[in-house]
Amino acid sequence: MITEKEKKKIVKVLGHRYVAPVKRALRELNMFNAKGEEHSNSMVTNVMNGVAHEDIETAIYEAVKKKKEELKARRALLR
Repeated sequence: MITEKEKKKIVKVLGHRYVAPVKRALRELNMFNAKGEEHSNSMVTNVMNGVAHEDIETAIYEAVKKKKEELKARRALLR
């Protein structure tokens, strides 16, 4: 379950429009809901607000990891 403290850190990295990168990560990880469809935007938001869901939490952390890697690569180019 994502805590309020973790949420602030996640939003700091991904921004307030975090749903799109999380859904992208879910697709890349081949994680879908019980019906085999993409998780809804509201489900991603619910998980960010403290509802426990292992797959979506994994995708959130993967999206953060990917964004941090992108930022690190950009900084390296500017040096």
